[in-house]
Amino acid sequence: MDQERHQRELFKLLYETALHAGVDIVEDRINRKGGVCRFDDRVMVIYDTHAPYGERNRLILRGLSLINLDEVYIPPKIRELLDNAAMPDE
Repeated sequence: MDQERHQRELFKLLYETALHAGVDIVEDRINRKGGVCRFDDRVMVIYDTHAPYGERNRLILRGLSLINLDEVYIPPKIRELLDNAAMPDE
């Protein structure tokens, strides 16, 4: 499977998981690098409509890492990515 297709399929899974977990996702023409922020008790992920899937995935994973996921179903693939992202760089 080519990298772009893999990133696109991963994006679909991340997007659905994040919405189910209560993360607000904003896709808009911001013409700059996106980011993750907290607004009151909400986590928001914001990215440009033309952002590559790899960047979107990175931002959504970062957003998911900021919330308590103990009571939310997280697909095993996403759980693995979150666990690996939490590992310190060696």
